[in-house]
Amino acid sequence: MSESTQSRTKRPSLFGAVGKGAQEVAPEAPPAVTAPKEETPPATTRASPRGRQDRQDKRQIAGFFSPECARQLRMLAAEEDTTVQELLKEGLNMMFASHGKPPIA
Repeated sequence: MSESTQSRTKRPSLFGAVGKGAQEVAPEAPPAVTAPKEETPPATTRASPRGRQDRQDKRQIAGFFSPECARQLRMLAAEEDTTVQELLKEGLNMMFASHGKPPIA
């Protein structure tokens, strides 16, 4: 072995920490200094939600289908110059109507 590899110290294993107290595995370090917490007034307005605005108050519906089905759906969307989501929306509304439910998709 070279000198540089012999002088290195091996870090403790994270797997060795399972079932042991953190004090036994963690190397000794000086206590962390934390800054005093500043009191912040409560926000009067709600922070803007993450994600696209057109997806607010919506839920994703998913399923597993064959690759051929997915390919055919994408091809139909391209042929109709629309999106897969619009085709799925149309299909769900047709299914709702056939079951006597309002088309709400």
